[in-house]
Amino acid sequence: MKKVLILTKTNWSEPPRIRHQITRLLKEKNFEITYLEKNSYKSLIIKKREEEGITFFSHSELIHHQLRYFPFIQKLNNLIVKFYLKKIMQQIEFEFIMNFSYEYSFLKTLAPEKKIISIMEDDFEEQAKFGMTKQIRNQIKTTCENSDAVLTVSYPLFRKLSSYKNNVTMLFPWSQRKYESPLNSSKKRHTILYFGFVGRLDWLVLEELVKSTNYNYRFVGPTIGKTDDKMIQRLSQNNNFEYIKYSTLDQLKTDDLFCSILPYNPNLGNVQACTVSNRAFNLLSLGLPLVYADLRNLIKAPNTIIRANKTIDDYKETLDFYNNNFFEIQNDIELFLKDHYKENRWEVLNRVINE
Repeated sequence: MKKVLILTKTNWSEPPRIRHQITRLLKEKNFEITYLEKNSYKSLIIKKREEEGITFFSHSELIHHQLRYFPFIQKLNNLIVKFYLKKIMQQIEFEFIMNFSYEYSFLKTLAPEKKIISIMEDDFEEQAKFGMTKQIRNQIKTTCENSDAVLTVSYPLFRKLSSYKNNVTMLFPWSQRKYESPLNSSKKRHTILYFGFVGRLDWLVLEELVKSTNYNYRFVGPTIGKTDDKMIQRLSQNNNFEYIKYSTLDQLKTDDLFCSILPYNPNLGNVQACTVSNRAFNLLSLGLPLVYADLRNLIKAPNTIIRANKTIDDYKETLDFYNNNFFEIQNDIELFLKDHYKENRWEVLNRVINE
């Protein structure tokens, strides 16, 4: 049984992302996993627990990664993190590290004989607070340079990271479930789904669509900020808009759906770094085509199943097309998904681990 140490800055209980997919895939492949969760700023004690056959640790650090404005603050925080990581490493066995933390450029000093695979799934440079862009860029660059391999989830991130070191591999999320043909019943499919964190959305476009089309809209997922809360409350005043704070895809009513909308705000830099969302392939496995905002780096796919939209008229045309051709496009969805299951991703991940 191979043993892996996975380093993250998020809680396991958060909605699933690719770190959850990779962790569960490794567990399925009989890896023994130690997983470090989100750091705390309160407790000085290392915390440990067990769940799903995985050993979890969490520890303290000095200051949030977006507030380390000067190199000496980064170094001071790193001293504290290294102190805790060293203590944890002394308690466990591991053969390699999978690192989801862009600022952990120091891992080779703690585990010089171990392989380090870093995963960059967000454009932290674009998300940087005022004055932090250069600091974050330098940390990402150094982490890539000090990693044996780097995995990433989008085309623009691949290009950016490859300029730091030629050790980057694309690894998209994947569909957890096999495609199933939707039931062709007499019931009218007239509902559009949004599924995921409710935030970074183009609310002007959404409000116009809700008010000017005859379709129903079902939004599922937690809101991110106060603006999103207000917009959900505002849109909920329309009879064709429904909001569900939390549900899994398995629990969700889907027999009235004909597509899923992903109307991100294209003016946000970190949004333009997106090639495909974490949930996209799972939505496609339900037979739902995807209606995206105008993202320049979308995954290459037939426009019968994934479309980018610039204007309100584009959105309306796309929605009408998918509504009128829902069952005709199912074959395209099934064929596209054949390259996006865990078996395909395991080929890539297994190669990177064993190279």
